[in-house]
Amino acid sequence: GCLTHKLGGASVEDEYIHVACPCCKNKRLFDLLRGSKGIVSIKCPICKAVVAVSLHDGRASSKKKL
Repeated sequence: GCLTHKLGGASVEDEYIHVACPCCKNKRLFDLLRGSKGIVSIKCPICKAVVAVSLHDGRASSKKKL
């Protein structure tokens, strides 16, 4: 893919976290740059669930928004 180019010895792919939908089989809701912070609400294009993703300390935790 387009994220596999090498930068400074590490691949760009290593800089990203793949965020999955907690409600369906979508394993790549979006890609997250490591070190990002904040809260994102996103609608899954497969199951149409609105997912809240909390970004903290380079990690993402996702849950279905009620």
